[in-house]
Parts: sequence; structure tokens; C-alpha cells
Amino acid sequence: MANDRHNPRIKPQPAELIDRNETLEFQFDGKRINAFIGDTVASALHAAGVSILSRSFKYHRPRGLLCGAGRCPNCLVNVDGVPNVRACTQQVRPDMKVQHQNAWPSLNLDFLSILDRMQWAMPVGFYYKALHRPKFLWGLAQRVIRRIGGLGKININQVTDIDYNHRYHHTDVAVVGGGPAGLAAALAAAEQGASVTLVDDQPTLGGSLLFNLQNHSGFPDLANRSGLDIAIWLAGEVNESSNIEVLSGATALAHYQDNLLAILNGRELVKLRAKQVVLATGSYEVPIQFENNDLPGIMLSTAAQRLIHQYGLKPGSTAVVATANDQGYQAALQLLGAGVQVAALVDSRPSFTHGLEAAESLTYQGVELLVGHKITRATGKNRVKAVFVSRQDTESTHSADRRLACDLVCMAGGFQPANALLQQSGGSLEYDMNSGEGLPKILPNGVQVAGEVTGVHDVPSSLFQGKIAGLEAVSLLAGGGSLQSLIDQAKGQLATIRGELETNPESPVLANDPGIGNRGKKTFVCFCEDVTVKDISQAVEEGFDDIQILKRYSTATMGPCQGKMCLKSLTGLCARYTGRTISDIGGTTARPPVQPVPLAALAGPSHMPAKRTPMDQNHRDLGSLIVDLGPWQRAHSYGSPQEECLAVRQRVGIIDVTSLGKLEVTGRDAGALLDRVYTHNFSNLPVGRIRYGVLCTDNGTIMDDGTVTRLSEERFFVTTTTGNVDVIEEWFKWWSAGSGGCAHVTNVTSAYAAVNLAGPRARETLSKLTDVDLSTQSFRYMSSAQGTVAAVPAILLRIGFVGETGWEIHVPAEYGQYLWETIMEAGKEFGISPFGLEAQRILRLEKKHVIVGQDTDAVSNPLDSDMNWVVRFDKEDFIGRGGLKLASERGQPDKLVGFVMSVGQVPEDGVPIVSGNKPIGKVTSARFSPTMNKGFGLAWVPAELAQEGARINILIKGKPQPAQVTLEPFYDPDGMRLRQ
Repeated sequence: MANDRHNPRIKPQPAELIDRNETLEFQFDGKRINAFIGDTVASALHAAGVSILSRSFKYHRPRGLLCGAGRCPNCLVNVDGVPNVRACTQQVRPDMKVQHQNAWPSLNLDFLSILDRMQWAMPVGFYYKALHRPKFLWGLAQRVIRRIGGLGKININQVTDIDYNHRYHHTDVAVVGGGPAGLAAALAAAEQGASVTLVDDQPTLGGSLLFNLQNHSGFPDLANRSGLDIAIWLAGEVNESSNIEVLSGATALAHYQDNLLAILNGRELVKLRAKQVVLATGSYEVPIQFENNDLPGIMLSTAAQRLIHQYGLKPGSTAVVATANDQGYQAALQLLGAGVQVAALVDSRPSFTHGLEAAESLTYQGVELLVGHKITRATGKNRVKAVFVSRQDTESTHSADRRLACDLVCMAGGFQPANALLQQSGGSLEYDMNSGEGLPKILPNGVQVAGEVTGVHDVPSSLFQGKIAGLEAVSLLAGGGSLQSLIDQAKGQLATIRGELETNPESPVLANDPGIGNRGKKTFVCFCEDVTVKDISQAVEEGFDDIQILKRYSTATMGPCQGKMCLKSLTGLCARYTGRTISDIGGTTARPPVQPVPLAALAGPSHMPAKRTPMDQNHRDLGSLIVDLGPWQRAHSYGSPQEECLAVRQRVGIIDVTSLGKLEVTGRDAGALLDRVYTHNFSNLPVGRIRYGVLCTDNGTIMDDGTVTRLSEERFFVTTTTGNVDVIEEWFKWWSAGSGGCAHVTNVTSAYAAVNLAGPRARETLSKLTDVDLSTQSFRYMSSAQGTVAAVPAILLRIGFVGETGWEIHVPAEYGQYLWETIMEAGKEFGISPFGLEAQRILRLEKKHVIVGQDTDAVSNPLDSDMNWVVRFDKEDFIGRGGLKLASERGQPDKLVGFVMSVGQVPEDGVPIVSGNKPIGKVTSARFSPTMNKGFGLAWVPAELAQEGARINILIKGKPQPAQVTLEPFYDPDGMRLRQ
């Protein structure tokens, strides 16, 4: 394959992510681009000869690949309508539509690039200084600035895929980072029996080892192996371990209190709670400052390595490597191996502090080593064409600088530890002069660190640090001390390696000093916001000499990279221009999220979280059909609902009613609060008695219903409908606020499990399990008692929603399953049967009991819903009184009545009641009654038809069918069975 830049694929590499046997096509700005499966948008565009990926935020300068790892702003594109997608991490898909951002009409010809010549009109903080007088001017200028600057634009008319799931997960040890330290930590912890979750944001495990071709020694079992071989071996061990769960391509977004990690894993947000966390997050390579250091073709050395090793691409034809550490030498060797001509290696260090085999190899291959030199400027329009070099210890004079022709500049300007998660966890940092990095100083409880985040950049040290961190995490899980001998042994081996390195120390990893001479040119510090060295100098001169206000005034570190590419340079320049040390300057605050995250991922799924009762598994074991009822999953039926109804009417049935809303209202003014919010009186309710109640809104329409039980003088137990408890809790608290009374409202829905046991044999069944006297004389209808059921403390309510003698039994939720199983066993001899929602609805309908929301709507009130008896106009003012009084005086045009079908058909819920062809009402609930052996239900009809025996016509399958109105309950109208 040809080796020019426009056909840059090289021979297959061991760590390639692409499949050269499968190709696809996608669109970039309307042009078809060929790619391999596994390519990213950026790698495919590079292979197609595309150098410019975006235009910059402020000056609309051309920008190309910079970091290659999703850390910088240079490759932001629009993918299938989604803005600000990082092209260097977004894998290509067939027929994907990719478009550029922030350029018009095209990337190569952007008319707004004229702004690059108007730096004089846009100095640092110009929007604070100008365009404010006359007053209307800023409103106009603001719209223009927002339109021509910035990043991608959201198409509000396009609905993108917003389906993200949330998952909660627990683990003993969470390891963040899949490089050498993270892999070693995960293996060490897993070998001791701990459950480990390994989180890595790259598609394959190994981290920087995947680009490391050097041989390394010092770590057991891995001596004299290349970094790539070590990565393959460690990844294999991790994947084979049954104790390790690997989340590859997953980003740890945030580290919250008590070791809660937020992790974006594809279309899932994982909320991971770990007992111990090992942060092996590595480091970010940072750019070097020189004039025009943002031209396409100027990239980090690690970006060039990614192109070579992961995508089989030549980064360029002729390269200059600018370095401030030994990393640049390894990158230069790998460029040569990929067929790139290296014109020179420019090392800003004054001299080597120790012999480098890589330097000797480069010299042998004809690469010129310019030690003690720096790049002063780059030239080119849409891609770098050449760089100029001068000695590090001399002031740059452009006429004396040496010109080196190239189309690629690889910057190895040092590393910035990826310590954002550490700071979020509560850890603190301290600047280290030797490494030029902010290193961990204080670690919070439950957090270990290892690898490059601690400032070490050699493989054996990272491996030992990871092993130590993994062992210490497990040791702390066991209370400490159990693994001390292994930890001490590993620490001893690490000390030996570090000692050997200190005898031949690598020079500090420092960025190039841009020099005062570059103040007048565009030497970029922050690529996100187009902040230059001159901007920082000017801001400090204007008094913004504290790092926090300098950041805000200049906007450096506030763009998409959030300081990953520029914080190190910003603090260095701030120290330089203020005459202080970097330690005195400090750093900025690392806030979550660490990486950009779609708002849809934070919002989660559009459905409500499913709630299950403690008896849920019992229902499933019995073969019940499970349905969603509001947020709850409940048993619809266990077979035939009609047979379940007959079991309740003839023997005994049990239903799980845990999902009922449950509130406790306590305090000396609890009764007064209930009087205020309910239409009935409750302050005069005797202890041990139950009263049905209806809640109304301000205008008198029905809001909810339920029972109120007085357990003691100052304690009421309130039940609500399943889906309304949160609203009712808030309603109670709203009306108690500011009243001056003493009433406390507590939502205890999740604290209690509940069942309803009903039927002619219910008393016999329950008597076997309780110490409470269940006789009719001692335990009357609509009364309550507190005692034990199956030796479990319980609240027993004698109510009759299904129309039979029965008890609603509330016990602590943890005993719910036990209660169910015990009652089922006790009722075996009486033919007990579980019944579900469908049977319950048939049974309640036979008693003409209303379900709020099913038989009522937003304009229904108790007077027209056949519940006049719950409204007490003779008491003091209550919520809804005015509206109900007005409704009472006006009369009700429609009423809720019962009906029985005259034919064998059963109408569907919601069908109309007609007179001729005109709808005059509607059916709210209708079922077939196994007791009456006919169809029946509830319906809204005009008031003149709300008469016993009135004839109505219901539209069934397009034809009117006759039915007869009834005002009495269909079953046991006198309520004798309830009171037996």
C-alpha cells in the first residue's frame, strides 16, 4: 500500500482496533468516505486525507487532530444530528451522516476566519469591557457573538435517541483505569477473593502499554517483555477472572460521597457503590506553547501513537518531534517504524541526565537531535508546512531561527495527572517540582491511587503501585493487617525499582517556556476557548492574578476539555507572570462530570421505576399475570378472575394490597388537619374506629379517597390510592404549613406490607393466627385493632372493599412474605385462594364502590359521584367547601349510577351511552359478574336518567344495547355480609 499521506494505511499492527476485512461507507459533509469496521470518524477522515476537522471557537482557525483520545475540542462534529460528538472516539457506522461545525460555508473556506485578523478587537475579557453603551447595543452584540462563536447547534426539531437505562451496582473494589496500574490492582484484589469492577474508557484494556514497544523488567512473571505483551497478558488474566467485571468503553463521570461512582457505559448509566476504590486514571499528555501551535498536523505524540498502533495509519510524511521528556524519543522511534521521516527531534531540556538507548537509535537512523532547543513558531495555512527552531537559552529572532520543513509535529510536552475523580472524592494535591505535576497529598478513606496519576511514568513502578493498591483495598475490607506481609514485600520491590530510577533520574516533565517574545503572536494555551499566552499575560496585568478569577476572566479551562489540555500551562504562566511558585498558585476545582455526558443519560429511562411488594416472588411462583399499576407491579390474576371472585364469595380469598398509600398523621392537631383536608369529620372519630373519606381540590372536585383509622388520640393511620400517596403527602404538608398547629405527616407506604383477607371463612382462617378477638361483638365493621398475626405486630382494619367479611392486615414490610405464606397455609383447609386486581375490581364493582380516576375524572365531585354522605356541610370550613356548596345549589347535570345489561353482552370501559345517535354519557367500569351471571357496571348519565329502573342504551361494537339503571349495590345491598 502506498505510503503517502493521502493513502496512509500501513501494515497491520498487533494492537489494531480495525477489521481490514470489512469496510463501510459514511458521509462527511455530503461526501462518501470509506472506512474499516472499528475506525473512528477521525481515523477514517485522516485515512481519506482530511486534515481539518473543525474551526476554532473564537477566531475560526482550522483545527485538526490533537489528542486522539476524546480529551480536546479539536474534533467536535455533528453526527446524525447530535452536536459536539468527538470524532476521535466515535466509531463509524454504515451510512452515518457527519457534518462539520462552526464554519461557513465549509471547513476549508470559512468566511468567518476573517476574525483571525481581528484579535485587536477581541482582547481578553472584551465582552466585559465593550458593547455596553448605549444599553441596547449589548443585546444586539450578544446575539451576534453567540451566532458566530461557539460549538455545535442543537436542532430542537429533531428528536434523537434518548433511551438510556440506569443500573445500580455494588462491588467490593472498584478500579478506575485499565492501564498497567489498574490491571495490576484488579488482579491483586480479585486473587484475594474480592469482587472487583474494572472501569476503563478505552475500547481495549492496556492503556499506554498498547503503544509501548520497549522491554521492561522488574515485575514478576513479566520480565523482559514489551509493554504491548504485558498489556495482552494482563488483559487476558483480567478477562479470565471470575471475580472481575470489566466495563470497557465506560467513563467514570464522577466520584461522590461514600465511594459512589457514576459511570456512563454505552446506553446505560451505572451507579456503582464500592467499599474501596482504586483510582488508576493515568495522565493526559499536554501541548507545548509556540506560535501557531494549533495548526492541523500538530498533535500530541500519544495521538500519533494511537493512529499508528490502533488504526494502522501514518500520522504524516515528514515529522518534527518536540519534546520535554523521554516520551518524545519513543514516539520518534515509532514514527520511523511506521515509515514517517523524522526531520529532527527538538528537546527543550538543556542536556540528557542519563544515557538514552532511544537517542542512540535515533542518531543511528539519521535523526538530528536538537537538545536544548525549542520550536518558536509553525507556519502553514490549512496544515503545518514548517517549524522554526532556536536554542532554548536565547531569545527568538525570527531571522536567526532555523527552518525545518514538515507536515507533522508531535508534541511530547509532559503529562498532567488525571486527578479529577481524586479531587471529587475529597483528596488533595501537592505540586511536585521534580515531576512538574500535581500529585496526591491526602487520600480520603476508602480510596487508593496508583500509576501515572501519582506521577510515575515507568511501567514496573505502575505495576507494583497497582498491586499494592489492590492488596491494601482488600486488606482494609478485612479490617486491615491480614495481607500486610504481601503488601510489605511489594513495597520493598517498588522501593528497589524507584531507587534504581533515582540514580538515573529523568528530567522534569516541563512544558516549553513560550517566552515574552511570543506575546504579540497567537501562541495558544487553551484550544477550547482560543486563549493565548498574550491573553493570560494581559489578564494578569489587569489584576486577575488569582488562578480562580484568571480562569473565569480568560475562560481558559472552561471549554470542552475542562482543563485537560491547558490547566498545566495556565498555572505555569500564572506563576511566571505573578512571580510566584506553582505551589502558591494552586489549581482549579474539579467538578463532575469529568467528561461530557448526554442529559438523557442523567435523566434516565422515561418510565417510572418499578416497585415490587415483598410478596412479589410468591405471586410469580403462583403463575400470576403481572401488570403495572402506577409505579407498582401487581398480580392481575392467577388464572380465571371469575373463579377467584367465587372463591371470595363462597370461601376465603387473599389479595396483596401493599401498594396502597399509607400515611401516619400524628400530633395534638392531627384531627384538625384531617378535618380541614377531608370533606368528613375526623377529629370526633373514636379511637379504634375507621371512617371513609374523600379529599377534594379547592374547587370541590375529587382528588383522592381512602380510609382514616384512629389508632390513638394523637395518631391517625391514613390509606390513599396506590398512585397518589406522594401527592397526598405533599397536600397534607402544604395545608399544615403555617397553620400553627402540631401535626406531623409521615409517608409509611414502604414500611408496611398489607393483605386483605376476605370471605365467609376469613374469620376462621385469621383466628388460627392472631390473639385479637375477631367476633362480631368485639370487632365490628369499620373498626381496628392492634395485635399480632402469626407472632408479627400488626394493624388490623375491618373494612369491606370487596363486599365480604374481611380484614386488611398491615405488618412491617420485612414480614410480608412470611405473612402471606402463613395465611395461605392456615387457609388451606377452608379452600383459600389468592385473587388479583381483576377479581378485586369485579368484587368492588358488585358493591358499587368507586375507584377514583377510573369512575371519576377531573370535574367529578362527591355529590354527583353518589357519595353525598361523605360531605359534611355542618362542620367548619374545609378544602373544597365553596365549590361543593355551589355545586349543591346548582344541582348536578350528570350522575354516576350503576347499570345491569339486559342482554348477554358486556360493554368496554369508556364506551358511550347514547340517545338516538347522540352520546349522552359514558361507561366508566364494566365487567361480567359471576355472582349475577350478567354484565354490569358504573356509568355517567344525565340526572333525569339517574332513577331506579331507568332504561339506557350503551353502544357496544357500534350498536346500542339496552341496560337498566340501578342505584343500589348489585350485591348485598343492605351490607349484611360485611357486618357478620
